[in-house]
Amino acid sequence: MPSQMTPDWSPSSQVLQVLEQLGTHSFYDVFLDWLHEEFGTEQCMVFYCADGHQVSTLLFKDYAREASARQLAEAYVEERHYLQDPNFSILKTIAPGEVQVVRFDSVSSDMGLHYRKAFFESPGFLDKLAIIRGTEAGNYYVNLYRRSSRFDSRFDDHDFTRRVGALISVLICKHFALNERLRLEGPLAFLSEREQQVCRAVLRGKKNEAIAAELDIAASSVITYRKRAYEKLGITSRAQLFALCT
Repeated sequence: MPSQMTPDWSPSSQVLQVLEQLGTHSFYDVFLDWLHEEFGTEQCMVFYCADGHQVSTLLFKDYAREASARQLAEAYVEERHYLQDPNFSILKTIAPGEVQVVRFDSVSSDMGLHYRKAFFESPGFLDKLAIIRGTEAGNYYVNLYRRSSRFDSRFDDHDFTRRVGALISVLICKHFALNERLRLEGPLAFLSEREQQVCRAVLRGKKNEAIAAELDIAASSVITYRKRAYEKLGITSRAQLFALCT
């Protein structure tokens, strides 16, 4: 017989909220809040690699410097800096079902000077926890960062780090498996419904007048929604939208 469960064992209320919101737009806020409050995460980035070559952005959040994550995500994907990422070789080859957790110290010496300056020294990061998970559809890359100090001493325990990495990565994988449209839209998930509709139409190559007719709104409204969306995404052009979402 299994041993009697003690009162000390229970999943936290935040973890339960994250599980309840898998596959919905509400997932992002509760997931990011949990990472911040439970582990002291100061920036979170999630990328996706479907073909072993091209990387796309799924999620970015800086809890103190809103523009920082947007700028870094755009540079990482648009300028193909992921090719200089020492973890990229794992991301493009990891087997389905496999999870690897990589601490910053173990790869810091493998970083080029320009890459280190752009993605660690300039934004002020002292530590990073990289979680890479393979699936049949593609591979996920979750990056958690700390500025004020290193991640706490719990992460000195290899078993703890492995289990936390497995949990975080499976939450991300299951969320996008339940709602593939959110994976395809990536950062657009943070926008309002109308802003998403406009951006999706822009990504399909439609002009303002065609978008207005499709959504049955004024062309001036299309411009307003697009401007609001670009401001939230930290971009200024159609080219930057394509770079961020494709």
